[in-house]
Amino acid sequence: MSSNAVAASAKYFSTRTAQPTAARTLPGVETAGWAELMGPPAAESVRSRRLAHLGGVAAMTALLGYLTWRLAFTLPATGPNRVAAFVLIAFEAIPLLGMTFRLATLWNIDSSAPAPVTEAPAGLGVAVLIPTYDEPAEVIVPTIAAACALEPAHQTWVLDDGERPWVEEICQQYGARYVSREVHDHAKAGNLNNALALMAAEAADGVADEIDVIAVLDCDHVPLRNFLTATLGWFADPKIGLVQGPQSFYNAGAFDDDGVNGEQGLFFNVLMAARNHAQAGPFWCGSTSLVRTEALREIGGVATDTIVEDMHTTLGLIRAGWRTAYHHQTLAVGLAPATADQYLLQRRRWGMGAMQVLTLERLWAAKRWMSWRNYYEYITGTLWWLEGAATVLVLLLPVTLLATGAQTSTASPLAFTAVFTAAFFARLWGAKRLYRHQLSWTNALALRILRIPVGLSCAWWLLTRRTLEFQVTPKQASEERTLGRVPRVLWVLLGGLVAVLGYAAAGLAGAVPWHASAGATVASGAWLVIAATAVGLGTRRIRAAEFASSRRNAHRFGVRTRVTVDGVATELMDISVGGVSVRVPATQGHAAGMVELCLPGTTPVKLYAVRSAGHDGDLMSLRTMPGDWAAMRTLALWLFHTPAGAVPSLPPGVPAAASVEPAPSLAVRQSRAASARVRELVPADA
Repeated sequence: MSSNAVAASAKYFSTRTAQPTAARTLPGVETAGWAELMGPPAAESVRSRRLAHLGGVAAMTALLGYLTWRLAFTLPATGPNRVAAFVLIAFEAIPLLGMTFRLATLWNIDSSAPAPVTEAPAGLGVAVLIPTYDEPAEVIVPTIAAACALEPAHQTWVLDDGERPWVEEICQQYGARYVSREVHDHAKAGNLNNALALMAAEAADGVADEIDVIAVLDCDHVPLRNFLTATLGWFADPKIGLVQGPQSFYNAGAFDDDGVNGEQGLFFNVLMAARNHAQAGPFWCGSTSLVRTEALREIGGVATDTIVEDMHTTLGLIRAGWRTAYHHQTLAVGLAPATADQYLLQRRRWGMGAMQVLTLERLWAAKRWMSWRNYYEYITGTLWWLEGAATVLVLLLPVTLLATGAQTSTASPLAFTAVFTAAFFARLWGAKRLYRHQLSWTNALALRILRIPVGLSCAWWLLTRRTLEFQVTPKQASEERTLGRVPRVLWVLLGGLVAVLGYAAAGLAGAVPWHASAGATVASGAWLVIAATAVGLGTRRIRAAEFASSRRNAHRFGVRTRVTVDGVATELMDISVGGVSVRVPATQGHAAGMVELCLPGTTPVKLYAVRSAGHDGDLMSLRTMPGDWAAMRTLALWLFHTPAGAVPSLPPGVPAAASVEPAPSLAVRQSRAASARVRELVPADA
């Protein structure tokens, strides 16, 4: 079966059969990676599990084999050179411990969940909370519209810390409750706590029913149809305090996008899935989540002592004896950072917030109320943010060894290069399979180097303990399209690495004084070449034109289907919350002005037409008028809650927002196909 067909049908999963659904009707049309996980949580397929186990063991074997070879055949006989060689080998062995733990913790990533429900268990009151601050209408309209359209019966609250009249107007039209507050303290955490206090007060006064479960969505995370029906069943268990779902992103081409599931695909589709077991429950990730209000009130509400209120709050839930669960199914889709500046701002906030949790909770000390697995995940999850700072320090080791002329290897340059390269690529091959193909190594290396400025910021905070403020990741368009700014530390690091490698090459050529042997130079220089390559990839990605800031607030989706404009059949080319582009016959006249667009399966909508020239016909842009919230709602719901059969090229149940045009490259499609096989496939009517 072709990779296109695998990706087309991969949203239906089961442990019992491996029969794929029919392929797409239009070849070359692809869906986003998150659409492949729209099926219910299930056990990992036998093939994927075996490959993961094989990959993990292969990576471990490659590293152990390389280290054994270094110790047995490349060590200098005696003296300082032997000591230096042991130091370098110890540096090369650093990944061994982490690899061992990862192999153990990722051995099983089977997922399960309660059956979907048609109403909340035991009559629980449910409210969807959408905190917002300064985001534009194009960002928040889809979330509010889709939240109000969810089933079963619930309330939708929009918590507006920006106190914007037009947001209140949207809420009135869509049927959501608008909530603002007088004191804007503690950012998102304070906003949520204000809503919790309001709920409790109204229930105590008898003016409103009790809200037992809150579903929290960031204002850019649009819930899919089954967001509540798929997850509320967890709360039939009275000890469940939190249910977290994966965070997926609809803006293809975002800064961390690798064409499969982005950088966070590994975290949500593998690492978090592996924690869906007793005593290993996941932490709250802020959005695409449901929390029991009783649990929050027991621990004093959402934590406000750090800028990562979600992770910190989870520790309080675990300490109080509440269970957390992970629901491994695409339930909502949001906006990933589109530029390097947005990416670094978000990651710095997460990293420095993790440092706050590390110090406030003294995570380095064992806790009676934490299982060994939770302890391991929390301590490594916080210390991981210091990896960038550690990278700079450990790179000084091979640089120092080169500069001092230490003879760290007796192998010939050719032999060392052959063994090192074979072991390195065997580790990459094995790790990718252990991680269930949820990463692209080129993308991972480029983004990995951005951990250096983040890690240095985290280390600096640990030294200074300065007050941190919650900084919202910008979602607005920029006035001008600008390229990303490379952090100065990366330019310095790249320049230093190139200078050291250049001098070493000149030394081997006899052009400058050089004391290290050719074998020793290759032994240390190999790691510097890898580091320089990663820094180069990272700086190039930051400066890439495709990751420049955008002047548009609304993300465009390439969707092809038949529509009508004023009763004339046309072809839809792309669509956003703010309008559409259609191709009309060159002979068909359409003047600028208001027209009626009819999308398949929904009510007609009035838009303003602007004509522009195209090939094989004319491309017409249709835009919503300012303040036409009804039109924006129609477009948003058609995108994210697409009527059945509206886009024949998409598999049943997959929304138009999952359409990716043009089709990704063959390499990306192959990675998606491998990733899709993590779960077995079943027919759509199963």
